[in-house]
Amino acid sequence: MIIDMHTHAGRPRRTGDVDRSVIATMAPAGVAAAVVSAIGDIPMIRRDKVTGRLEKFRDPNPGECLEAVEGYLTSFENAGIRIAREPEDFREDDPALVLAIEGCDFLEGDLDRLDAMEARGVRSIQLTHYLVNETGDIQTAPPVHGGLTVFGAEVVRRMNRIGVILDVAHCSEDTVKGVAEVATKPFLCTHANLKEPGAPQGDHPRFVSPDYARMVVESGGVVGAWISVLREEKLPGMIRHMFRMIDALGIDHVGIGSDLPAGVAATEMPNFSRHPLLEAALRDRGLAAEEVEKVCSGNWLRVLKAVRDV
Repeated sequence: MIIDMHTHAGRPRRTGDVDRSVIATMAPAGVAAAVVSAIGDIPMIRRDKVTGRLEKFRDPNPGECLEAVEGYLTSFENAGIRIAREPEDFREDDPALVLAIEGCDFLEGDLDRLDAMEARGVRSIQLTHYLVNETGDIQTAPPVHGGLTVFGAEVVRRMNRIGVILDVAHCSEDTVKGVAEVATKPFLCTHANLKEPGAPQGDHPRFVSPDYARMVVESGGVVGAWISVLREEKLPGMIRHMFRMIDALGIDHVGIGSDLPAGVAATEMPNFSRHPLLEAALRDRGLAAEEVEKVCSGNWLRVLKAVRDV
């Protein structure tokens, strides 16, 4: 059974419906669930023509990020596939989506919006994306807050209390240090790779240091192997980084976070048909069946169970 813990499956665009042909590839590939992220800051970011990296180009208007999130969530809810909300909702022969949000920009100082999203079925929320927001700093822009803010700490506590998984992908290392001091439940870094000094792209700003990854591990959390920026190595590179993380972090703390169809995934993993190659690579390396299951789905499910135990 495979669970991809960070995707934009069938809905990469700013507006519109989910492409159901993408969702239809889940069952044949043995993908039991895809965590699908609503992007709050999508109207305020664009790709730099020189660096090719996403960055902020304007500030959001009041309510604009919340509107973007709600539009995404509605499209996922209308995609013709069931929404999984609890650990017992996952079945290999009956694929589901898990609702998530990328960036707390939609909060605008209102913690009760977290409760509303939990009631709607959202089960995973990132603190930040490409805007430095009121919760903390990001990896791809100069620091503003010096890490996790006082409000960000309240967000962490509220998410732990109501049973929503906290995702620190895109957060600066100092922000994660603050999260680690406050969090009482495991948290995730759903899509990243370990820094690799001296290697092409090895110091990509979205890659994480051993210390960063260790904070996720010490919480009981999981880091998801990522493909989107691997322009040279492509899918074999994602597999290589997956094994680097297994060796460095341990079999209990690595998962799959493709981010499809973003970046390189647009051609390498535009849908779920190639996910079985990740599972096969784990088996071919000689991992036991239970170890393969941990990376493909079990580690993420363990975190969901721990967080939903409220």
